[in-house]
Amino acid sequence: MNVIKIAYARTFQFFLRIASKIVRFPIPTVKERLEDIPTLLKDEGLKCPILIVSNTVSKGKRYESLIKMLDANQIKYFSYIGVASDPTFKTIEVLAGFYKAHECDSIIAIGGGSVIDAAKAMGILVSNKYKNLARFKGVLKVKKRLPFFIAVPTTAGSGSEASVAAVVTNQETKDKFAISDGKLVPNVAILDDSLLKGLPSELVATTGMDAFTHAMESYMNHAGNKKSKEYAKKSLSLIKNHLFEFYSDRENDIARHNMLYASFYAGISFARSYVGYVHALAHAIGGVYHKPHGYLIAILLPYVLEAYGCKAYNALSEASIEMGIGSDKVSKEENASSLISWIRELNQKMGIPDSLEQMIHEKDYLPLAEHASIEANPLYPVPKEFDKNELALILKRANSKKF
Repeated sequence: MNVIKIAYARTFQFFLRIASKIVRFPIPTVKERLEDIPTLLKDEGLKCPILIVSNTVSKGKRYESLIKMLDANQIKYFSYIGVASDPTFKTIEVLAGFYKAHECDSIIAIGGGSVIDAAKAMGILVSNKYKNLARFKGVLKVKKRLPFFIAVPTTAGSGSEASVAAVVTNQETKDKFAISDGKLVPNVAILDDSLLKGLPSELVATTGMDAFTHAMESYMNHAGNKKSKEYAKKSLSLIKNHLFEFYSDRENDIARHNMLYASFYAGISFARSYVGYVHALAHAIGGVYHKPHGYLIAILLPYVLEAYGCKAYNALSEASIEMGIGSDKVSKEENASSLISWIRELNQKMGIPDSLEQMIHEKDYLPLAEHASIEANPLYPVPKEFDKNELALILKRANSKKF
């Protein structure tokens, strides 16, 4: 990227960092039991929540128990079941119409990141003047707070229960993008790890690497402060110690609990420090090729970290030592290399490919890179700024290289 564009990006990021100190970024109240929901609603004087629930969760005994509890407490509710991955404008508009038609007064989202993101986007439409989600693309464009919102994650990955972001897809333009605003943070996060029992191993792997990337990109970014870095370090250490354990044994109560909190801490961290080119590229690819977000993230991460080169050595070395991978007796470059190698080894152990395996058509390199560049520049305070041509080269390498 040329010097003028780099200077513009860094200036933009400087003023955004100043603004972030003024704007309030709340942290949700944490509860650990699904059984707490009726009391939370009653304490707020709420009488008619919408329940936005994934198909898988709707068939489980824990969801049945929640329904029985709501009935026992005479709380009226309306369930919307079946939000698909990568929620589209159309899905979200239908959700908003459902909410209004049933005169709901609060939101309970139970599912993975897509379900919680869809609930956030729906909340924007029912609370704000404009009804086209494209108007809210970017940062700090949501004018009014969402209705009272309880987020119940059923994967350990997206961190959406703690973050300021909702990722949505315009099905007509295939534009997958983030809406980021402190008003999107749920009021309450229910971190009930019993809901994560029985997850498929591949989902544990890819969502866990998504959480890891949230924490890593946040930790590396220039916008990080002491608090965001502490949350990132907590997340990185928990993931290093527990992701493979959870992948190997989904009944491991300790690993499951710690991964759920690792995802939560990463969500808090990147709400303040943002993500980077790994997410920008994954969003671009996902909007066109419709592959799982965490899967793309896991594959792209080591390629992007390598591309940062010496600009990332300091942060990567610090993270490597913090995680017990590196050592203060070797160079920062060696520690950075050790961390990247560890990521590749972990991916391999969890059955994640070492490349995109020719998924991307050559004609799409530049358009996808341009999409990622528009998302990331000048917003993301990354260690090194890349233009669309440099991002296309990263994509080409990740698409074809084998280790």
